[in-house]
Amino acid sequence: MDFDFYGNAVQEYLAEFEENTRRVLKKIKIPLAEIELQIQDEKEKIEKLISTNKEYAKLLMDLQVYQNNIERHMVSLTQFAKRKNETNPGYVIQSWLRDRNTLEFLRLWEKEHNPHYFNDEAAKNLIEKTHEPSFTLTAKIWITETNARGIESKQGSGGGTLAVEPIAVDFITWLSPERRYELIKLISKRALLGI
Repeated sequence: MDFDFYGNAVQEYLAEFEENTRRVLKKIKIPLAEIELQIQDEKEKIEKLISTNKEYAKLLMDLQVYQNNIERHMVSLTQFAKRKNETNPGYVIQSWLRDRNTLEFLRLWEKEHNPHYFNDEAAKNLIEKTHEPSFTLTAKIWITETNARGIESKQGSGGGTLAVEPIAVDFITWLSPERRYELIKLISKRALLGI
């Protein structure tokens, strides 16, 4: 199958998958032949997924490549933001956080998944400030003021802004109208088919 359409996304995903699979399965003493079979099965799944829907497949592979915390399924927003601004990815994330709809989306996620700790009043106050021309919001401020858990901000080497998968998908589709369009087409197609 021709993977040129995807740039390095397929190769990055497969390399990451192979490395993680070998590391995990070696620890639990799975035979090398079985490890290779699992890797081959994954490659076949990827080819099938790609043939079904190119943009959606690329989005899923990107999420896998940038998933930093496997237990909590946190995805690096910073890595995606570097595609738009290599030197200042934080500015890209700040622009996303200035959007009222983004904050409403984050608020909905937190109310569902973090109801006991999330400070909804603080979130409402930040959302109201989006009308102010000088309004600036960083992930760190959002987290500190609202006790949010869907986003994490880490300083230093290997740091950056991380988010749970649904929030990461919102960020990715905000960055890429092409991905948003393909995702909407897929959702519409499935709704029409009753899937």
